Amino acid sequence: MSIKVFSMAILASLLCLSCSETNVDYDSNTGTTSSTGAVKTYDVDIEASTDNSDNQAQTRANMPFKVSEENISGKTVLYPKLNITQQTMPSVVVLYNKTKNKKEVVEANWSVTKEGSDVKFHLNQLSTTSNLANGEWYIMAFMGGGEKKGDDLEVNTETTINVIEKGKEFTTSCPFATTWRHIVKQGNKLKLYDENKKMVFKPQGVFLVLSLENRVGLNTKVNRELTLESNAFCSSGSYKFNVGSNVSDDADLASSYWQANSANAISRSSSIYEKYNAKHYTTKIKLNYESAKDDGSLRQGQSDLGSYIYFNSYKGASQAASKTKTNRGFLLCLMPVDYKKTSNYGGIVNETLLFGKVDVTDPTRTNYTYDKSVYATNPNTWKPFMGNRYLLASFSDDLKKGSSYDVTLRIVRPTLPIERLWAYRQGNAMEKKRRADAEGIAEGTQTDNTNYPSLNSKLYRLPKYSEFIPIFNNPKVQLNKNQQLGTGHPAYIGAEYGYAITSDSHGDYVDINGQQRKFSNWFCSKQGNRVMYAIMYFKAFGGIDANGTNNYKVAVRMTFPTPEATSGEIKVETYYLGPNYNLSMNVAGYYMCHEEFWKRLDQKDIIVRTFQLGTYWLNTKNATNPYEKKSQYNDLSPNGITQNENSTRNKFIKHYFIPWLKSPAW
Repeated sequence: MSIKVFSMAILASLLCLSCSETNVDYDSNTGTTSSTGAVKTYDVDIEASTDNSDNQAQTRANMPFKVSEENISGKTVLYPKLNITQQTMPSVVVLYNKTKNKKEVVEANWSVTKEGSDVKFHLNQLSTTSNLANGEWYIMAFMGGGEKKGDDLEVNTETTINVIEKGKEFTTSCPFATTWRHIVKQGNKLKLYDENKKMVFKPQGVFLVLSLENRVGLNTKVNRELTLESNAFCSSGSYKFNVGSNVSDDADLASSYWQANSANAISRSSSIYEKYNAKHYTTKIKLNYESAKDDGSLRQGQSDLGSYIYFNSYKGASQAASKTKTNRGFLLCLMPVDYKKTSNYGGIVNETLLFGKVDVTDPTRTNYTYDKSVYATNPNTWKPFMGNRYLLASFSDDLKKGSSYDVTLRIVRPTLPIERLWAYRQGNAMEKKRRADAEGIAEGTQTDNTNYPSLNSKLYRLPKYSEFIPIFNNPKVQLNKNQQLGTGHPAYIGAEYGYAITSDSHGDYVDINGQQRKFSNWFCSKQGNRVMYAIMYFKAFGGIDANGTNNYKVAVRMTFPTPEATSGEIKVETYYLGPNYNLSMNVAGYYMCHEEFWKRLDQKDIIVRTFQLGTYWLNTKNATNPYEKKSQYNDLSPNGITQNENSTRNKFIKHYFIPWLKSPAW
């Protein structure tokens, strides 16, 4: 996986709790059968060992860890390592009589002893109302987190998290569990049916080490409160031991009993959307401020460090920049969720997204680009709005229980092509002009500050084909007609989504700041519907652009007067995704291209522009590539076919025009 999109390095598969090697022996207090409902206490001799040492005492219930520094595959990494030193460790034990389909959930304490570098557990007593002498019995145990509530084990993991550092001690309420083990009574002792196979406690949670980095050429701050939305992970829920006939010796079924807390489920009004994305759960995360520990961020001169993490502007990979990222990660433990239980879509995968609230702190940057009045101001005062639901990271990878993964939360936000279009006049306020007038107004040589303010700055010009067409190019007509576009044909992807198609950038390339780039786009729309959704400016599929980038990736919603309109207003809504949007292509469109996603956004999250369908004047004077299409005018339309290069000698004809900011605002 690309480090740029989700810096995922397995830091510790060693977390598979090596408190194994369990012998199950007990001496029965009596040879008679206990009465129904009466508590019977068995003397037990169950041993489990762990290879961790250098331990110090921690809390009673949660599993204690100590951050260790190890060399893994030639790289020095930090990872959480078990650190058990208590004299006793509590546990929840589940007993199941497969013969009578009966279960019992009890609590039991394990004594802890050290033998050299090993730590061993001993279960000495087990109180139960069950008669373990009759039937086919199995045992499973949970340790290190949660609270028994009736026959359930309730778990709430800690989500106010601290930086990870060598030698740091902490506890986690993500529990450890064994597989089911078949137990038999031989004489007066209870033993494992297969004593050669060790009983092992394994962690049920996944550890994420969250670090932050600013990749914007502006000073920024990020709120310490983050939101994780996922169909695959959560922080709160219960083990509900609805034990069934699939229990067998060494069956690893603990996770199948886990149910996320329904109070944290995101309410959806569309069952179709939930089918393709499964049920999502919200986890609120707080990155704790520790004044005595330098995390590498910008702290000097900041007064609200308990609420925000500050960063200097990013100067580029070739220039040294300090205080642009944290030098330590924040350690989070989450519980996996079986998302296939809430989706019958065969291609369903993990969808995990982390959102935050980010702002630009440069004092001269005061004008947000979502507001069209920004075009009456100097571009060096502009800034993007990232203060509500800014996407910091996402992934669809299958993360393994008991492992630790490094996740980088990146602030990335270039000036977008849609923002560089001077959109002070929109919709019905747009005017058609002769080419000479349009070019003069755009370039600032023909001044009209009343109707076209700020253009006398000479910071603008008419856009080129390779700048203008990629913003608006769309195959709404082809989707509406289920009609082939080039070599591609729309595919029906389901109710509420309609048909989908992918297409590459027109003219074979797109001009991004004078650099020729290739991009791919994904579109979908229902037939007869005025709305089309898209994910645009993907790094070109198939690796056809060696210098490709996902930095300009956006979610787009276009609304037309009619599905195949050639005149009237088109509303273009843009939400920034960038390289932080990394959901699998199995689900990327299903997640983003639906009203259920868009309705969760604040209006300020979206750049809304309204233009006229029709013909626009373009620039032919600033080509940067000899093969670049030099067209004097082209159409903004719902037809995805490649447009020809056009020229005219008629100096009286009038078309629409939109000035283009020559250089990005940041």
